[in-house]
Amino acid sequence: MDRTFHVENFGCRAAQSEGASIQQELIDNGATAAASAFDANVVIVNSCTVTDEADRQVRQMIRRVAARNPNAQVIVTGCYAQRAPEELSALPHVRYVVGNSHKPLIGELTQQLFAEDFSTHGRAEIICSSIFLERELKPASHLGSGGRTRAVVKVQDGCNANCSFCVIPSVRGRSRSMAPVAVIQEVRDLVDRGYKEIVLSGIHLGTYGRDLTPKTSLCDLLHGILKNNALERVRLSSIEPLEVTPAIIELVASHPRLAHHFHVPLQSGSPLVLRAMYRPYTADYYQDLAHRLRTAVPDASIGADVMVGFPGETDEEFAATYRLIENSPLTYLHVFPYSSRPGTVAADLPYAVPGHVAKYRAKALRQLMARKNESFRRSMIGRELDVLVLDEDPEGGRRSAMSDNFLRVRVAEDIPVNIWTKVRVVGITEDGVAA
Repeated sequence: MDRTFHVENFGCRAAQSEGASIQQELIDNGATAAASAFDANVVIVNSCTVTDEADRQVRQMIRRVAARNPNAQVIVTGCYAQRAPEELSALPHVRYVVGNSHKPLIGELTQQLFAEDFSTHGRAEIICSSIFLERELKPASHLGSGGRTRAVVKVQDGCNANCSFCVIPSVRGRSRSMAPVAVIQEVRDLVDRGYKEIVLSGIHLGTYGRDLTPKTSLCDLLHGILKNNALERVRLSSIEPLEVTPAIIELVASHPRLAHHFHVPLQSGSPLVLRAMYRPYTADYYQDLAHRLRTAVPDASIGADVMVGFPGETDEEFAATYRLIENSPLTYLHVFPYSSRPGTVAADLPYAVPGHVAKYRAKALRQLMARKNESFRRSMIGRELDVLVLDEDPEGGRRSAMSDNFLRVRVAEDIPVNIWTKVRVVGITEDGVAA
């Protein structure tokens, strides 16, 4: 059998980082990454289970592989595999279902499949438990888009919070952090390989270091990274509101190698809904934080996650969310209609919001944010931005770049790839700006 494989990633940046580590391990051991899941002998589906829709997309992908690549052998891993392994094991062509608990075994299992020759597909073997193999978090870095330009480094996994709607703590385990020395070495290795930007990610990133001995913090880790290598840019992934400390804000505002970008989940602007969600901050606190971020870093992109249609959310409570966002300096949103997750507190709450109502509310927020985002992008016209060109091949004579403050920038094709450079914004595009 040819030693070809494909990793199909779903979900958050931490999951993407894990998928890329699996890919790199297989390449280092002589396997070849196929162009798509339909060209590979072994397909590794790295699943997400944060919503019903995420589950559906995973099942759909597996069925498409079975239909279009009938000789493929499928390994399913990730959060859906941890939550409902029996459900996935019954799908066609699935050979192994490997929970997050045993994700480090994926490379070895793939190598075993390369050595086999079989033409039938029976029920999958399930490898999953509530005990996680990696008590100490190991390096897992994502190769990123556009070649060796940006990498995601997962420095923390698991979550000790108990948000009433969230299934992730049950499929990721308790919070655990990578040792600072290991993070710094991982970043140094990526810089040596040519990466110009590192995104620090985690499931509950702001809790980084609390489980270590001695304890440390995300801010201390940032100082260590900036001090110990020549990395040109560090970007932070999502951080919970109470964990965006004054020290982190000051560091982003003052250090030229920290990206001007914050992603701070909101979930709701209603005090009642926030309490029902078991979120530990108030709407007023979030609003104040967002304005403090804008004051400290005037050109920063500030994003949020927002959930609509949570059980019991009335029109008035949704209106409170709408007003908070309208009056905030947020520049982009990830909007999610509520999705009941088995085993969560919210799954048993009364007063479910009809699906069509949740979709309407999500559409209203997306339209609001489209206007706010366009206004933010227009405010960049005439300014100079630091950008990193991501792709070799220009489209229409222009290349795609990412700015320090998280804007998609179309730049001239003669600007070199994988070098941070300054450009002046001359206009806006459909989804970004032009320089």
